[in-house]
Formats: sequence, structure tokens, C-alpha cells
Amino acid sequence: MLCRTIKSLASYFEVSIDTLLQDTDTPPWVYSHLIKDMPLPCFGREWELQQFHTVLNQAIKHVALQTIYLQGMTGAGKTALLNTFIAQLRAANQSSLYFLCPTHSLKNQGGSAIASLVRALLSISKDTSYAAIESKVNTVATGPLSILRLYQWLGIALNEHQSQALDVLCAVRQQQLDAQLIQQLLRYIAHKGIVSMVIDDAHNLTAKELYFVSQLAQSDCPQPMLLIISAQQKRFFVQPPSWLTRAHSIAVKPLDKQSMHQLANYILRSQGVLVASQQRRAIAAIERAEGNPSFLKQLLCDDYPPTEVPDTLQLLARSSLNNMPCDVAKTLKFAASLGQYFDTQQLQSFNEYHEIRAPLCVLHKMLCSGLIRQNEDRFSFVHPLIQEALKSLVHETEFSWYISGSFGHIQGKTEQVTRI
Repeated sequence: MLCRTIKSLASYFEVSIDTLLQDTDTPPWVYSHLIKDMPLPCFGREWELQQFHTVLNQAIKHVALQTIYLQGMTGAGKTALLNTFIAQLRAANQSSLYFLCPTHSLKNQGGSAIASLVRALLSISKDTSYAAIESKVNTVATGPLSILRLYQWLGIALNEHQSQALDVLCAVRQQQLDAQLIQQLLRYIAHKGIVSMVIDDAHNLTAKELYFVSQLAQSDCPQPMLLIISAQQKRFFVQPPSWLTRAHSIAVKPLDKQSMHQLANYILRSQGVLVASQQRRAIAAIERAEGNPSFLKQLLCDDYPPTEVPDTLQLLARSSLNNMPCDVAKTLKFAASLGQYFDTQQLQSFNEYHEIRAPLCVLHKMLCSGLIRQNEDRFSFVHPLIQEALKSLVHETEFSWYISGSFGHIQGKTEQVTRI
């Protein structure tokens, strides 16, 4: 009864439970029960949220599509930030559409991300009848070719004659058709009252799927709409794609110490423990997390010794290596064994010792993994805990040849590693 009353009051005053219970002596078990099903709060992101609202207001004022490119490493809090923004719009009676791009394994189970996204735009579920789908397609698309293309985007099979009608189009005509259909889609969802569309984890998309998203971002449709594309700096987003040059770019930076302390207290209280009794543990976790909210949660949710890597991070490192070609995985483990930073000369030593045939390709794939970044001829892991997690998978004597210097007699057999 007490918990229900507190939740009702928080909802009525449109504040978080944290704000409502601030400076109160709420028992830890009550607090943990109140927030057990709630998403991680978005501390320290006031500036980013203000930017979202500013760009949305510009879109509404100028009746034009505005795009934001939100970038940040894994665990930086991009999704929490987006969910907070969507919740704020909902509180203001404004509708949003949120789409999480599936990973490769989930995509194999559910088909193309384009089909899933277009179905979300048209509010089509697996229970929607074909007659209802046909009605929506005819409402959105104008002209026979647009109708066929929309069916194709929805993942609905076309017959031979219908497919041929699209296949004979030249590249320029197809781009014109796609741009026209994108405008019709945006006009439809704007008519439905949607003011913001979010595409999260866009780094999971294939080149073909990104073409569709690029058409959305570059549309000159006169609709008051905010499009937010969120991605890690990996795969096709190691550098911002050229089609995002007109977008407002926002980098999700590490949280400041004050926000990390707020978040640590929230996490500890959600576990039903007294914050005062865990201060030493919290301070150690904040230092290791270095501004990453997800890593902080992992460090605090598991009672690890200060020097160990949480299981979740080890799983991330292991799955990343398993999904890489053998040469790339070995090179990445070697780099992790060197420490947080490494350079081209050290990579060259590895390439010579193991006779890596295409070192530039290996380096490119390492950068596309989103686990390392480059600054001139030096490299670093995106976060010290990522380096620790990868290093924990290295066998004790795996790179003893480098430590002992037994590679010194090898002359350059392979292409020199240079800046990409």
C-alpha cells in the first residue's frame, strides 16, 4: 500500500521516485521494491536532453525534418538518454517511435531490419491481417511502383512480374522512387502525430539497411519531425557517414564524478543495502568505471574483488573475439596484453612473428570492432575495462615471445602497418 502511494505521488507530481524521497529516511527494502522494475536513471545528461528539445523545436518551427547523430561507446548510456527523452515527450503528450536495431543473431531470426522498421512506422504487427496491410500500403504509397516498393520494404514477397517491374528501373530512377516513398512515409507518421523517431544501435545495420536509413536522414520532406540515429563508433560508423554531414552530432561523453556518485547511490539503494556501509566499494567502482554508467552498474551489482573483471564484461570480450576472424582476434589479444595503449611498431612486431598477410585489413577490422580507437600512429582501447576484459582471456605464456625479445631477428616480411 505504501509503495503504491509513493508511486502514485511521483506520477502525479511528474517527478522521479528519487526526487520525491530525497532527504528522507526511507528503509532500503522499501526503496529497492519501489525501483526494482525501473530503468537506470539518466543522471548528468541535462545538456544532451536540452539539445534534443532544442533541435525538435527547430523542426517544429521550420516544419522540416531535423536529424541528430548520437554517438558513444558501449555502456555510455545512449539508450537511457533516449528513453528519458521519449518519456519527457510522452509527459508533454507528444508521440515518439523508438526502434532498436537487432544484432546479427536476432536479425537472422526476425528477417530484415528494414521490414521491421517500416512495419513499426506503419503500426503493423504479426497479428495484422493482409487486408489491413493492403489498406495501409494503398493509403501511404501513390502510384503502382511505390506500392510495389513498399511491399518489398515490408518483406512481402512479390511475384515475378512485380519484381521485374522494379528490377528494370535504372539506379537514378530507383533513388527517385525511394526518396518519394520516404516522403510519403514521413507524411503518414507525421499525420499520426509522431514528432520524434529514434533508431538506436544503428551500428548493427548492414550496408543495404543503412541505405534506407540514409534516405530517411537526407529527406527534404516538409514535416515537423526529429530523427535521432544512435550508434557506437564501429563498423560503418568508425567515422561519421557522409550522409550524416548535415546532422547535429552529439557525442555521449563519460559522466562526471558527481553524477557517477548519484548513480552509484541509486544502484546500491536498489539492492536494498545501506549506502553508507558501501562507500569504499562505491568509490573503487566509480574509479574503475571511468564515467561509464553501465560498467559502474556491473561493478556494483556483483561483489567482485577490486581487481577482477565482471562476468558481463568478460562475456562481451569473449563474444567479440569469437565473432572475429582468427588473425584479428589474435592481434586484439596481443594488443590487450600490452596495456591500454599500443603503437604501430608493436603491431608490426606481431605481424612479422605470426606472418600476418594483410595487416592493414586486420587493423581496419580491429577499428570496426568499436573496441579500439586511433590517434595518428598510436592506438588505445575505448575503455580500460575493455582492455582488462580482453587481457583476462590471454593465456599466461601466449605472448612470451614478445616479452623475451625472440622476435628481434625477424626482418620485415609483411606490409608495414600504417594509419588508416
